[in-house]
Amino acid sequence: MKNALILAAILFLAPLSSINAQYGGFNDSPFKEGALVTAVKTGRLQDLVSALNSGASINEKDFDEVPALLLAIERSRMDMVLFLLEQGARANLKDQENRTALSLAVFKDDPNLIKTLISFGANPNKLGPNRQTPLIIASREGKFNSAKALLEGGAYPDDTDLTGRTALDWAKAKRFKRIEDLLIENGAYN
Repeated sequence: MKNALILAAILFLAPLSSINAQYGGFNDSPFKEGALVTAVKTGRLQDLVSALNSGASINEKDFDEVPALLLAIERSRMDMVLFLLEQGARANLKDQENRTALSLAVFKDDPNLIKTLISFGANPNKLGPNRQTPLIIASREGKFNSAKALLEGGAYPDDTDLTGRTALDWAKAKRFKRIEDLLIENGAYN
């Protein structure tokens, strides 16, 4: 039994020692998140600037493959969102769950955030999870301000999701009358 434990420890530690040798220790290993992602997660704008000045990728992702821009949106850090976009972050990046910057921004119900993303090239009709556009998500979740900003930014009111439902279908099903009226005013097929 003792020999089996020693063998298991050797087999486990051997790959770690080669990583340690290859990357000069764990500080530079591929198992540590990059400086840009760390700055966003800790909310330090100055560290974000420093990371970019040190050569970090503007579209760096965390361990879960979530781009720094989406992390900043999740944390409601408009200052970081704007800085990343101004430095060239791609506004249409998706994470592993197929979420886009706009599909996350919808949940904040902040029209300024949505307008900013669209002004930097985010596509208001880009499909996210379950083939849902940001407008469909806004309608399903009752996010009136988001729905209005998306329509003003060029969102198509009649796109359908994986189930064949439109934004108007969701607004009706969830009884979000204000959104229903908004969609009809903006040409949604009734």
